[in-house]
Amino acid sequence: MRELLSILPETVTSAPRWWVALSGGADSVALLYGLAALRTERGGPPISAIHVNHGLQPDAAAWPSVCRGHCEALGISLRVEQCQVEQSGRGLEAEARRVRYDVFESVLATGEVLFTAHHADDMVETVLLRLLRGAGPRGLAGIPRQRSCGAGLIFRPLLDTKASAIREAVEAAGLSYVTDPSNLETKQDRNYLRQVVLPRIGERWPGYRDTIRRAANLQSATQDRLMTMPLPRTETVMGEAALVIDPLSDSSNLAAQIYQWLAGAVEATPDQRRLVEFARQALTAKPDRLPELKWGAECLRAWGGMIVRATEPDPAVDWPSELIVGQCSQGPWGKCDWEQADSGQGLPEGMLLGVVPALSMSRLTLPNRPRKSMKKSLQELRVPPWWRSYLPVFEHKGTPVWAVSAGPLAGLEQYATTRDEPRLAPVWQARGAV
Repeated sequence: MRELLSILPETVTSAPRWWVALSGGADSVALLYGLAALRTERGGPPISAIHVNHGLQPDAAAWPSVCRGHCEALGISLRVEQCQVEQSGRGLEAEARRVRYDVFESVLATGEVLFTAHHADDMVETVLLRLLRGAGPRGLAGIPRQRSCGAGLIFRPLLDTKASAIREAVEAAGLSYVTDPSNLETKQDRNYLRQVVLPRIGERWPGYRDTIRRAANLQSATQDRLMTMPLPRTETVMGEAALVIDPLSDSSNLAAQIYQWLAGAVEATPDQRRLVEFARQALTAKPDRLPELKWGAECLRAWGGMIVRATEPDPAVDWPSELIVGQCSQGPWGKCDWEQADSGQGLPEGMLLGVVPALSMSRLTLPNRPRKSMKKSLQELRVPPWWRSYLPVFEHKGTPVWAVSAGPLAGLEQYATTRDEPRLAPVWQARGAV
């Protein structure tokens, strides 16, 4: 089974630890034995296996024991994670995958590599499913051989190997493996392709795996070129990533820019139809409107001439009641650190500050400007509407002196000094989610 593996790059061979995603199926069992043989032959880091049990099948309780038997035979440690998968609008299979990869991210330490047993048939199925869903170059590139995962890396060394070759190798070696009965059902799209569609395609085009993989490689090259095209990137005053909207663009071009931008930042993107419609709304919406596009845990909003990957504060999380300028603070609300202020427009080190939400104040006065309502001031500061009610404001002895991510307030002027003392500005990282 060592021969089934593709060549491992230096980033993988030099990792401090290898992990194997071990389901107990034939593919992952072959991967485990292949990596163990490779390590014996050429050396390498210690190997551990991880089994994520979703508990979705009646037989699933017995699968960890199969995995444990293989690991004990090879002298490899096994970590078993029991997970609860909740129903959602995304479908049970997609939710199980999300939970599984959340576990992987939590396990991988810096530089460690997790091997998964995705093979050539998985690649073909993925490309065809995405084609039927109207995917672009990124989706049609199929399963990437490697990608980041938490602090580590995922690597898939079996993508060039057919499922039948893997199973034949496992059975020839007399190794036991589990069979997920749900794989034989045809209700799920992937299983329908596997059980019904692809066998018929194989009768007519026996080499379809190779041709589809070649097409996927071409799409991957196209996506790589696309990612090098310049984008009008910017960010909001709250640090949210954003794109500048060209008002002379049309919805198709703007949607293409959004797709390119998201493809380098998130795992899954909205389909083309939704992107084009959102782009149309962003280009035509009146200033008081806030077009929005949500999918999964992500949210885009069109505001202020920008497309923003929006985040929001969690109103259930309490901010710290006090901060001391120059002292880093951290909690469930996020983190506040400090940096040297530009042009001396900062807070004196050691000053005691209170933290209040902008929502609790009726007015906010900016330096050298007339006193205005809170709404007008926050508009001038370019604070996104979804942040305005909860924007943290620092005060000293009841006087507002700083608005987070927006800058100094008029109240800071009374603390001006001629002494050559350091002035600091807060670097606020709020922990928020849409």
